[in-house]
Amino acid sequence: MKRKMAMALAAVLVAGSLPATASAATFTDINEVSWASSTIQAVSDKGLINGYEDGTFRAKNNVTYSEAMVMIYNLMDKTGNLKASATNTLPMYQSVLNTYKIPTWSQSTVAYGLSAQILMAADLPKFTTNGVSNPATRQDVAVMFGRALSAKYDIYAGTGVKYNDVWRISDEAMPYVDLLTRLGIVSGDDNGNFNPTANITRAEMAVMMNKTYDLLTNELANTGEITEIVNHDGDYYDIDVKMDNGERQRISVSDKNISVYSKDGSREMPISSLSKGDKVSLVFDGLVITKIYLLNEEASAQAKYDVTGYIYSLKNNEVNFESENTGETAKYKIDDNCTYYLDGKKVTRKELENTINDNSDKYAYAGLMTRTENEKVNGKRQDVTYVTAMYVTIMDEYTHTGEVTDFSSSSVSYKMSGSNANKNAKFASDCKFYIGDKKSDVKDLEKLADNGTTYIKITVNKDGKATKIIMSEDKFQDTSTVNATYRVKGMTDDYIRVMEGGESVEYYFGSKKDVAFYTWDGKRFNEVDFDDAEKFCDDDHEITIDGKKVSQDVYARIGFRDGKKVSSVYLATESDKESAFGSSEASERKGTVESIKDGKLKFKTSSTEYSLLNQYNVEPKSGENTDNENMYYDRRKYPLTITSAQTNSLTVLTRMANCDDVTLYAEIRANDRNEITRIDARLTAAEGKLVEYNKKDKELTLETPDGSQFKLKTVSNPKTDSDDYTAEDLETTGYRGSSVELEFNNDGEISKIIVTDSSYNSGTKRAKGVASLDGSKIKIDGKSYSWDSKTSVSSNSFSYSSKSTLETMISDPDVEVYVEATISDKDKVERINAKVKSAKGEFVEYDNGSVTIETDKKSWVFNTVSKNTLLKNCGLDDERDFEKKAGKNVTLEFNSDGLVEEF
Repeated sequence: MKRKMAMALAAVLVAGSLPATASAATFTDINEVSWASSTIQAVSDKGLINGYEDGTFRAKNNVTYSEAMVMIYNLMDKTGNLKASATNTLPMYQSVLNTYKIPTWSQSTVAYGLSAQILMAADLPKFTTNGVSNPATRQDVAVMFGRALSAKYDIYAGTGVKYNDVWRISDEAMPYVDLLTRLGIVSGDDNGNFNPTANITRAEMAVMMNKTYDLLTNELANTGEITEIVNHDGDYYDIDVKMDNGERQRISVSDKNISVYSKDGSREMPISSLSKGDKVSLVFDGLVITKIYLLNEEASAQAKYDVTGYIYSLKNNEVNFESENTGETAKYKIDDNCTYYLDGKKVTRKELENTINDNSDKYAYAGLMTRTENEKVNGKRQDVTYVTAMYVTIMDEYTHTGEVTDFSSSSVSYKMSGSNANKNAKFASDCKFYIGDKKSDVKDLEKLADNGTTYIKITVNKDGKATKIIMSEDKFQDTSTVNATYRVKGMTDDYIRVMEGGESVEYYFGSKKDVAFYTWDGKRFNEVDFDDAEKFCDDDHEITIDGKKVSQDVYARIGFRDGKKVSSVYLATESDKESAFGSSEASERKGTVESIKDGKLKFKTSSTEYSLLNQYNVEPKSGENTDNENMYYDRRKYPLTITSAQTNSLTVLTRMANCDDVTLYAEIRANDRNEITRIDARLTAAEGKLVEYNKKDKELTLETPDGSQFKLKTVSNPKTDSDDYTAEDLETTGYRGSSVELEFNNDGEISKIIVTDSSYNSGTKRAKGVASLDGSKIKIDGKSYSWDSKTSVSSNSFSYSSKSTLETMISDPDVEVYVEATISDKDKVERINAKVKSAKGEFVEYDNGSVTIETDKKSWVFNTVSKNTLLKNCGLDDERDFEKKAGKNVTLEFNSDGLVEEF
C-alpha cells in the first residue's frame, strides 16, 4: 500500500511538473524576463510548467536534473509520445535510484527516463551531491531532449554545429545540440555562444518545452520534397515543399534571410542550389522557417551548380574558368550580389581571392550559378553570362576523362570527353597505372593503346603531371555521340542542360545560329528555330493517365561539330521517346560490386560505371505495361531486390555496396545510357558484431565496424562451426556483441554463423550451469571460481547489476539461478550473464512487465513476458486479477530467455 501511495504522489507531481500551483495570470515576477514572458504564459496555459504557491514563477532559478526529467516526462505525456513499454518501471530501478539519492517525488519519471533511454545509468551521479539536488547544464538537458526526440528525428554526427564556443560542447552532446538547433528548439546567445556548461534556467526550459510542444503537437515532421521552385531573377525564390506528413509549405526566400546547408550542416550553399525533387528538412522558429537542410546525398557541393570546373583567375569582376565537362575555357562576369563559399563557409570575395592567390600551386575547383542577360557591349547587343554564386574547394589534384590519342613511356595525349580539346600530361615519378581495376605498368598500357581505341581516366597533380592513370576499352563518359539520349533540364541561349550519369551537364552552342533544332510531331522530326525549341523544352506536354493530367519530361539527342560545339538538337517528349529515337538497347552485367558513389554503381571486374535511377519498385497503375521502359518516369516499375535483406531499398543497397565488411553480388540490366533498370542483389560474405538473432523470424541483425546495421535473412537452422554453441544459443543475450563471420547460400540467406570472438567467451575459458556459493567463491558446474574486483553482471530475468545482489540471489534457496560466465586465466569470473530458472515465494504484486515476490531471505523483482501472454498463461482475464494473488505462495516459471511466463 505504501508503494501505491508513492506512485500516486509521483503522478500528481508529474501532472504539474513541480510542486507548485500558481498560474501565469497571477505571476508577480514575470516581467523580470520580458523576453520569455509570452512563452511562460503559453507553457502555463498548456499545463507544462506551473508557478509556485506564492504567485511567482522564478524564471531565473536553475532547473535541477530531477526537475528537468519530470518536465520532459510531462511534455512527452501531454503530446502523446510516451513509450508505453517504459512506463511503470520504478521497481526495476528502485535500488539504483535510492543508491544515487534521487528525490522520491521524481523517481518514477527518472525510472521512465532510464527505461526509455532518455537517461543512462552514467547520468545518475550528476543528479545529487550528498543528497542535495544539482542544477542541470544546458548541454545535459539538450542530450535529454535529443534522446527523447530521437524516435522521430534523425540524429547526425553534429559536425555542422556552428556556435562560437562549439569547442566547449562535449562529444556526447554534439549530435543532440545539432538536432535541437536544426529543429529550432535551441539557439545561441547574442554573441553566438551556446554556453554548454552553464546551468539552465526555468525561463530557458520554458522556451525549449514550448517549442518542442508545438513541434510535436503540430506534427511538423519538418522533412519533405520540393515540388516546385520559381526563381525571380535571383532576387528571391518561391518554393513549394510537400511535407512528409502530407502538409504543404509555400515559402518565399532569398539568400539574405535564409541559409541552405548540406545534410550534416558542414557546408553552406545558396538557395539557387535547390531544385525540384530535392529532399529537404525545414528548421522552424515557431511558424517561421529559418534554415533549410538539403538531405540529398550529392556527390559534392559543386554538383548542385550550373557549371563545374576550375578557376584560372578571379579579378576585375571576371572569373576565368575551365569547364570540367569540355575542358574549354571561358570568362564570366561576376554579379554585384554574387555570394561566395569556400569549403562550406560563406566568405567575402576578397577572402576568396586571397585564398586562391595563396594556393596558386593548387586547383580551385568550383561550381558556378549563372544567369544570362542580353546587353549592349561595345555598341552591339549580345548575351552576357553573370555568376550569381560561387562554391570553391582548394584541391591538390583534378581528374579528367577522354580518348587516348597518343601514349608513350613518359606521357599521354588525350581528347577530353565531350569536347575537341586536346590535353597532354607527363607521368609523375610515382604515377600508378591500371587497366580497369587491375594494377599494371606503363608497358601494358602502351600495348593496349597500340591495339585500338582506348579511353582514359587521368588524375593530374598541382605540377600538371599524371599521378594515376586508368585505361579501358570501355568509355568512362560517353558525351560525344549523337546516339545518346538525355533527359532535358533546361535550355538557354548559350547551352542545353541535360541529365547525364546522374549529374547535370551543359553542352554549349557556341552560337545558337549554328545549331539545327528539331522537334518530333508524332511521326517525324521537323526543323524549328531556337525560340520554338526553347518553348518545346519549357512546355508541360501534359498527357492524361487514369483521368489525371500529368506533365512529361523532354528528351534530346545531341550532335556535335567535330566533337566540340553542339551542331544539332533533336527533341521529343517522354511518351514519344521510343518512336522518335528507337527503343533502348539493354545490356546485362553481373559480378561483385565495388562501390556505389555519386549515384553510380561500379563492379570490381569493369571500369564502366552504371547510373542508378532516383527510385525503384514504383508500383504501376492497374493495366499499365511494366515492360515498357518509356512509360512516364514516375509510373515505371523498375525492380530492385536484395534477397539477403529484410528491406529492398536503394539506401540499403548503397550501404552494403560501400561497406568494406560485406561482399555484395549483383545482377543488373541497363539501358543504352548505362542507367540501371533492374537490380537483383545478394550478399556472399559478411562479418561484424552480432546485434540480435531471431531464429523464429529467421532474422539476424549485424553491425559492421563502420557502424552500419543490416537486418539479414537466415535459413531455418543456420549451421555453426563448433559444438560449443548452436543456433539456439546465438539467440541468448550472452552472444550479443560477439564478432561473427557469416556465410550465405545461393539465395543470399545466411547459412552459417561463425563466432570468432564471443563477447561472452573472450576469456581463456567459459563456464555455464546452475550457480551456488562456495564460501566467498561462486560454484558453476561443480567448479569454484573467485570473483574479479570488476565482475560485470547482466541478465534478462532482472535489472540488478551488482555482484553482491547476485550473490544474495544465488544463496537464496527459493531461487535457482543459471549462469554463463567468462573465466580469466587466473580462474576469476570476469563477466557473468544470469538467467533465473525458477523461484517461489509470497506474491506481492504485478506491475506492467515485472512481478515481485518475497522469499524468506529477500523481496525480488523479476521481468515477465508481455502482460497479455502472462494473463493467458496464468488463466486470468484481467490485470486486476493479479491483486487477488497478493499474499499467496506462488512458484514462478521462466521461459528460455529468463522471463517469467507463468505462476
